Amino acid sequence: GAVAGSVREKLQSCVALGVLTSNSVMRLEVEYCTAKRPSITLRGSSRKYRQYYEELDKEARESLGEWRMLVTRAAQKPRIGAFEVSLVWSHNDYPYKVCLFSKLGSRLWPSSRLLAESLYSVLPRPSDLVCVRVTDASGGKGIADTHIVLQDPDSNLVVRSAVTDHEGSAEFSSIREGYYNVTVQAEGFSQEQALLTLRPGGDTKVIRLSSSPRSPNASVEMGG
Repeated sequence: GAVAGSVREKLQSCVALGVLTSNSVMRLEVEYCTAKRPSITLRGSSRKYRQYYEELDKEARESLGEWRMLVTRAAQKPRIGAFEVSLVWSHNDYPYKVCLFSKLGSRLWPSSRLLAESLYSVLPRPSDLVCVRVTDASGGKGIADTHIVLQDPDSNLVVRSAVTDHEGSAEFSSIREGYYNVTVQAEGFSQEQALLTLRPGGDTKVIRLSSSPRSPNASVEMGG
């Protein structure tokens, strides 16, 4: 009843790309069978599905409270025998949904504890993150949908990339403290580069972009 390895990799990819952040409003959406049991065609107890839902809700509140995780029922009509658990969130108004567990697919009941432990090991925490914010130099407003690429200054290898949210911010997880070449590209602005010292859990790095295409450099400052 735990999260499969392929699903963990998908979530880790979402974190690495900056579309699943510590500020994302996440919820566990559960589709569970509500058909009345026992009946002529269905055995067992309908109460069992509700009990597993309540167990998952309790485990999420106790183990995933750091992310204010909600557990909600799926809006669609539940399928017979279903107990499907998905992680749902949005980034830049785009909805994301990743199936974590399927009773229909596995023919097993989930382990709420193992599901919570799997998410706990994958979801980003503020103390593990580096935050970069891109703003308009003329007014200080965050620039959404800005592409940010971090490169190793010695090898020029791409370490991480992300797209800023509606406030102009992007988070990077699992990177070491050190110097990085940061390339910033936003529509209507010239591409800019800066050499920054990034430290997980440190202050937000703010990059100010000028809308003038002739501006040769971006200015960088520390921000809270």
